[in-house]
Amino acid sequence: MRWYKKLFIVLAFILGGACFVFFGLKIDTVKVEGTEIYSGEEIEKSVFTREFSDNILFFSIYNKIFGINKLPFVEDIEVSFENMHTVKLHVYDKAISGCIQYMGQYIYFDRDGIVLQSMQEKKEGVPVVTGIHFVAFSVGEAFDVKDNSLFAMVMNLSQLISHYKIPVKRIHISDGDVVLYSGDIVVMLGKKELYDDEISALSSILETAGEKGLRGTIDMKSFRPGDRVILNSTDKAKKKKNEKKERDKEG
Repeated sequence: MRWYKKLFIVLAFILGGACFVFFGLKIDTVKVEGTEIYSGEEIEKSVFTREFSDNILFFSIYNKIFGINKLPFVEDIEVSFENMHTVKLHVYDKAISGCIQYMGQYIYFDRDGIVLQSMQEKKEGVPVVTGIHFVAFSVGEAFDVKDNSLFAMVMNLSQLISHYKIPVKRIHISDGDVVLYSGDIVVMLGKKELYDDEISALSSILETAGEKGLRGTIDMKSFRPGDRVILNSTDKAKKKKNEKKERDKEG
C-alpha cells in the first residue's frame, strides 16, 4: 500500500506540474510597440507561429533555440516579460529606402540595396524609383543592375531623403539626371555624384510647400551650398497669365 501511495503522490505531482505549465503559464496579453510598418496583430501572428508558443515557458525555449521569427521589414524584436502572462515586443523596423515597380509589384529595398519583399501594396511614405534598369532580383539579396555606380548614387540619395524625412513620392533617373516629385512640386537635381547639400536645403522648403499646397518647379542643377532655393510657382504663372488676358480684354 505504501508503494501505491508513493506512486500516486508522484503521479499527482507530475500531473499538477504539467497542468501548471500548460494552463498556468499561458500568455494572455501581448503588447507590441515601436513599429510603424506593421500592425500589432501582424507582429503577433509572425512571432507566435510554433506549437504551444503562446505558453511563456515554450516561448522562452523557442526564442533561445531558434530565435524570434521576424517579418521582412523588421530589423529586430526585443522581448520582455512584464509577468507570467504578459509579453512585450518592442519592434525595430528596417529602414526602407525605396521601391521599384515591376510587373504589377512593388519591390522594396533597404539602404544597402538589399531586396526586402515584393508585394502588390504600395506602402505610404516610400518613394518609387523609376528609370533604373535591373537584370534580376531575389529577396534577401542585392539588385543585379546594369549600372552599379548609378544604383549606388540612388541608394545614397534615398538614404538622405529618409534621413531628412522629405516627402518624396518618386525619384526619376534619366541619363543620370535626377528628378524628384514631391506632391505637386518637381525638383530637378541634375547629374551629380552626391546630393547632400541639395537634400539638406530642400528639407524645410518642401515641407512648407506641402503644407501650403503649392505647385511648381525647383531647379537645383547648378545649386551650390548657400544658394537660395527658389520655387517657380505654377500658380503665380497662371495668375499672371489670367491677369494679362483681363488686361487684353479691357484694352
